[in-house]
Amino acid sequence: MPTLRTLRRVIHCWRLVFILGVSASSLRASPILLITNLPAFQSTALLKGCVLNGDPATEAIAIFIYVPGYGWVNKPGCNPQPQLTPIQSDGSWSASVFSPGTGDTNATRIAALLVSTNYNQPCVLGLPNLPTDVYAQAISKVVVTRSSTGLRFLSFSGYDWWVKTSPGSVGPGPNYFSDATNNVFTDSNGWLHLRITHRTNAWQCAEIISARTFGYGNYRFEVNSPVDNLDPNVTLGLFTWSDDPAFTDREIDVEGGRWQNASDANNAQFVVQPFDGANHLARYRVPAGLADSTHLFVWETNRVSFQSQSNAYSSAATNLISSFVFSTAAEVPQTGDENVHLNLWLVLGTPPSDNNEVEVVIKSFNFVPLGAAQPATLSPARNLPGNPQLTISGTPDWRYDLQVSSDLVLWQDLSSLLASNNVIGFQDTNAAGWNRRFYRTITLP
Repeated sequence: MPTLRTLRRVIHCWRLVFILGVSASSLRASPILLITNLPAFQSTALLKGCVLNGDPATEAIAIFIYVPGYGWVNKPGCNPQPQLTPIQSDGSWSASVFSPGTGDTNATRIAALLVSTNYNQPCVLGLPNLPTDVYAQAISKVVVTRSSTGLRFLSFSGYDWWVKTSPGSVGPGPNYFSDATNNVFTDSNGWLHLRITHRTNAWQCAEIISARTFGYGNYRFEVNSPVDNLDPNVTLGLFTWSDDPAFTDREIDVEGGRWQNASDANNAQFVVQPFDGANHLARYRVPAGLADSTHLFVWETNRVSFQSQSNAYSSAATNLISSFVFSTAAEVPQTGDENVHLNLWLVLGTPPSDNNEVEVVIKSFNFVPLGAAQPATLSPARNLPGNPQLTISGTPDWRYDLQVSSDLVLWQDLSSLLASNNVIGFQDTNAAGWNRRFYRTITLP
């Protein structure tokens, strides 16, 4: 089968509109905000981005940074109202947000919000969390954690994550968490391994946290380990979480485990926190011996819909194990600065009942935005010596199946590609020997 070398790059916003051949007005219903240049930790470089499908005349960017020991603060500043960053006619924007010689360069989190030019929130100066009203006014947003001193980052399923570590006992559990490669690593398939280990006379658990906030949409976790045989003292968590206590920390969970009840016939649950609220929790059973299962939830403004499926995700849900819909609209969390967490931990810090170390493999995590993506298009191929180079233009956060054919009848899969930006470049490194070679892309559900 042909091989593929993916070339990721950032381009100007106007090129997306040109390549897709659609007008801005036809896309304006779904504005998308992107950060195209995230300065490195302690850098004073410009923060840059672009807005797809936006309106520079009526919209602007509100920027906030989080400085440990101080809190969230508006950038570039307040005079006396928050200063908004304008959007250029091509959709691009840039701002100087890191002042040299100050603690600003140590900011670990950046929040950029697309807002109306009549945005009227008070200045934020040192708050531990951004006010709920700030997020409520966002048309689109990006909240991201920067790689900083002392954090181990890894790539999994096309996204960046940081690995939790703790010098002492912390929640959940409480437990010790380790960022060692004994506890968290990806294998040659790109699958994530989470392990509870016993080192230096202590049990150490595993957790990774997404570097970015995803917001409303589809959250899908494919687990490549049996869920039914987890030790009663072990819990697998697949969930969203915010350190902001609003909306019960914006916690939405899929959890595997029996919560120290070995006789419980159920071994997993769906939860919209608080778990003890009416109809906030649904227990279910993953069949014994099932080594491949997908667990997901769709987070909307007025409901959260859960499913568990055997094997890989199916949009038709023909392999459904269980489902649950939380539709108490007034109690559905609003999106804010939450992140995705995947963890493996011990209930109340109690060691596994058999005293054995534990490992769970996560095959993939996929986030898919709500609504429909614009069909992807391919630019004409540049026929480099034996290695055609093409460009896919699509919608950020959607995945596309790239296929190849010699006769437009029989097609072979090349790769599934995540649009982390609006353009994906790729080079087919195994085209030698083909007289004719055609390519197409299919938007994955």
